Amino acid sequence: MTTPVAPAPVAERIAPLRAVVDTVLRDFGDLGYLAPKGVLEVPVTVGPVHRLRIELPRQFLHLQSVDLVTDDGSDATAGATVTASSWYGTYGDRFTPEALFDWDNPTGTVVHTEKDDPSWVEITFPSPLRLTAVRLRNVNGETATRAARLRVVARTRFRSHVVFDGGRRHKELRSVAATMPTGGDPDLEILRDVLVDTASGSYQKGKEKLGSADLDPALVTAFRGLANERLLPSRNLMWTIHGPCRSFRFWSDDEQLAYVRFAAEVVDVLRDLTPHVSLGFGSVLSVVRDRALIPHDDDLDLIIGFEPEEAATLADGLALVASFLTERGYAVRGNWSAHRQVARTPKGKHLDVFVGLFEGDAISWYPGTRGALDRDTMYPTAEAELLGVPCRIPARPETYLERLYGPGWVSPDPNFAHRWDRSAYADLAGGRPAPAPAPAATASPAPPAASPTG
Repeated sequence: MTTPVAPAPVAERIAPLRAVVDTVLRDFGDLGYLAPKGVLEVPVTVGPVHRLRIELPRQFLHLQSVDLVTDDGSDATAGATVTASSWYGTYGDRFTPEALFDWDNPTGTVVHTEKDDPSWVEITFPSPLRLTAVRLRNVNGETATRAARLRVVARTRFRSHVVFDGGRRHKELRSVAATMPTGGDPDLEILRDVLVDTASGSYQKGKEKLGSADLDPALVTAFRGLANERLLPSRNLMWTIHGPCRSFRFWSDDEQLAYVRFAAEVVDVLRDLTPHVSLGFGSVLSVVRDRALIPHDDDLDLIIGFEPEEAATLADGLALVASFLTERGYAVRGNWSAHRQVARTPKGKHLDVFVGLFEGDAISWYPGTRGALDRDTMYPTAEAELLGVPCRIPARPETYLERLYGPGWVSPDPNFAHRWDRSAYADLAGGRPAPAPAPAATASPAPPAASPTG
């Protein structure tokens, strides 16, 4: 009889992925350009150069600043002219070459084209010169990843030379990673591919691959830890249960304060609709446990409750919230079965507003356990401060958190995930059924847009 071989410890299993990260950092450091304000330095070994072209196929081209390095230290920008394939909005009216070439004093997005094929910016020199390097600074924001397939082309007298090709670099990384051993572990082969997507800035693709794979949860946790330890911090990102995102860890104090104030404002506005509204889910953890925004979270959640005569179904309650806030100038978006996203502007940072319905004295909010909460636990709401901002929270917040997260709520758990059992709320949903969510990496189904954090 053959004795079963015990699986290797997770730290040992994931060692091949550490080797992949080592390769990315050592040999593909130029892909760090995809970080907000990331810098790409391209050696130029051809010349003399008549024109320099920065292009991007089928994508908006963004640039914050450009630095041109010459072999003799002369000013390559003197007399240079800058043209673009197009200008997005009013960027063309505001553009000045001085702002683009002021490397030491970046002022935000300077170049923003339309989504051309390709989009390009071209710098033409009054006379040919010998460049030794070109430095490009990416924009500061999530759109930095649009530069994944960026190309830099130097035009000499007789031909054009591609001195950098981002698309080719991504293919080279994938090819190199594919040759790196995984010990025949099929889970590691999937995670290796996800890691390459992450290094290449294809965060949504990597998130979808991870979410659709049936992987050992402990291995997934170790994978996230590896990405968060070595690969993503320089990009101001963290791999959370929402995927790679700019978590609160990377927000400035002013950004955090403004966001908390916005959450408190929306709660106050909704109190004109019903007094049964407060912070909820991880937002209450922020107030009670962390006394700060949770570093591994990236949004705040509000919860609102309706009596049966106010809203017979979740769809009715969501329609009330959307109509009420839209009339007051807020942007409301989404078509999820239990929540909506609310922001100041259509593209602004959102809050998640979850709707619950009273069933006698019981009330609950998906994805929490149905019927686990009651009026006395929730209302009338209490007041507590978050970052010095007075906020509404459940009447008995510790009881609320224990019923929602269990006794372990007192300790932060970046890998906590709700069960997401939508069937328990099926008779309350109303309206048209929403499409089933993609399964999360923990093998528990989770929706793509809202995952109240622990």
